[in-house]
Amino acid sequence: MNSPILVTGGSQRVGLALATQLAQAGHTVVSASRSKIPPAHPNIIPFQADLCSERDREALIDHLRTQYDGLRAIVHNASLWLDDDLDNLNTMFKLHVEAPYHLNLALGEQLLKLDKSDIIHICDETSSRGSKSHIGYAATKAALQNMVLSFAEKYAPRVRVNGILPGLLILKEGGDEQYRQQTLKKALLEFEPGAQPLIEAVLFLLESQYSTGSNVVINGGRHLKNRIA
Repeated sequence: MNSPILVTGGSQRVGLALATQLAQAGHTVVSASRSKIPPAHPNIIPFQADLCSERDREALIDHLRTQYDGLRAIVHNASLWLDDDLDNLNTMFKLHVEAPYHLNLALGEQLLKLDKSDIIHICDETSSRGSKSHIGYAATKAALQNMVLSFAEKYAPRVRVNGILPGLLILKEGGDEQYRQQTLKKALLEFEPGAQPLIEAVLFLLESQYSTGSNVVINGGRHLKNRIA
């Protein structure tokens, strides 16, 4: 059966690394993102779409319904880390909440054509603890995390729905050494891990037979750092 994995936000950083490794493992990957770039592997099918746009999402849904027999998985990786104001909150809500909600509902039939398929929400460690400096980001990621529970119940038992809660994986570009040191010291494991921990978590969930409605935390022990005994 011709059933790809949909990866949103698959054109850069962690999303690109994930799409590439899945493709190298033999999966067909539909990589949906705003950027139009050449695919990094022959098994990657780029699809240009602004996931904040309902019209673009409908075009993506129509493509997946008409071109493929089913859908092996959806990985909701697309994300924006924006400062707090109302316009940014609206944008992050559309991307982190409205888009996954829409795609999960509209593509449920495609997922259910397989005996076992997956939906994976890439949330954030702040979705369970909040963030005073990025309130809107944390709140919309919390909604994304909550939807793991609802969709897991809706689509059980054939579709497993789980979340991944990463901490910092890749340092932001342009940061100085002080930023680097301060950021790395927020975790018990004080190094920049790159995309691999998230890729490993995705691969684990794709193979797992007995996990749904759960979250995998990959934050280097950040939640334990400076904890009051």
